[in-house]
Amino acid sequence: MYLARLPDKTQGCRYLIRQSYADGACYRSRDLFDLGADPSRFIKYPGGNGFYIDTVVEEAIADLGVAASQDDLEPLFIPFLAPHIRRVIDGFDRKARAHRSADSCRPAHALHWFDRYRLHVLKLGRLDVCELNRAPDRFYANLHCKSRDEIEYDFVAAERILKTGELAHYTYQIFDLQRYFSENFARRRPECLDPDRMDRFFVKTLCQLNLDEIFWQGSDATSGLKPHLVRYAIMFFDSCFPSGDPFRDYLRDFMNRHRIHRPPQRVQIGLAESARLFGVTTDMLKKMDCRTLTRQYRKLAHKHHPDKGGNPDTFVKLNAAYEKLLNSR
Repeated sequence: MYLARLPDKTQGCRYLIRQSYADGACYRSRDLFDLGADPSRFIKYPGGNGFYIDTVVEEAIADLGVAASQDDLEPLFIPFLAPHIRRVIDGFDRKARAHRSADSCRPAHALHWFDRYRLHVLKLGRLDVCELNRAPDRFYANLHCKSRDEIEYDFVAAERILKTGELAHYTYQIFDLQRYFSENFARRRPECLDPDRMDRFFVKTLCQLNLDEIFWQGSDATSGLKPHLVRYAIMFFDSCFPSGDPFRDYLRDFMNRHRIHRPPQRVQIGLAESARLFGVTTDMLKKMDCRTLTRQYRKLAHKHHPDKGGNPDTFVKLNAAYEKLLNSR
């Protein structure tokens, strides 16, 4: 079960409890209960931080032949809880999640490209074709056994994490508009592209998706633009790419991609020089055990330490010789 939010001319919006069910080779959705404009009126508070859902909801859904317990209903009403109670239960998953096994998941290539692109951008923050092809089937587990309507409302909830300045980049990536441009900065700097061409390519891709029968399988036939695509049209045309200096951003990106880390060179100490530093012969140094070597090193380190007036170069070489000899043992 899931919660659907529909526009209403008199009340502004109203909420429906819906359910996805299998119908042959596809999944469809059906209405179970109309919550009206205020679902919070079905939440009962017995006292303290406790709450439960009005049994009227359970009974009405049961009359339709669908079993719905309090555990099934509570996640749908959490957004409408009293703020002080929601703060208490925030961070707790009140509904046990059913983990799908890898064998029960459909192959990733069987899913629609638009669902895969949206999921990747929301989870990873970017769209990378290489990562898209390497993602395991369980990465898309939340898309299985759901109607198109339920999947779309899941994305509506997930897209709430996006900030205003991220909406333009989000729509640009999920519709893969960069494939229409040959400029080498099309992926990282879409704001530098021709906006009129981008608008035309967006409308073209949106219309193709609107007529895609495979994508809308199990949905009711409607004329015009599908309601679930209207929000992307608004998101694209009402959002702007963050303003900035394109040349400076391009230069910074170029420098970061070509920056090379050069670690400090290790001090190379031979056996003869190590023996000279430790004040013994090469044969004596070879026969020293770890305890004797450490005792001699501490005595010399105290003598050559820069804080004690010693030579810094000698102290560095002594440390390198001690580390090399200790590792060899």
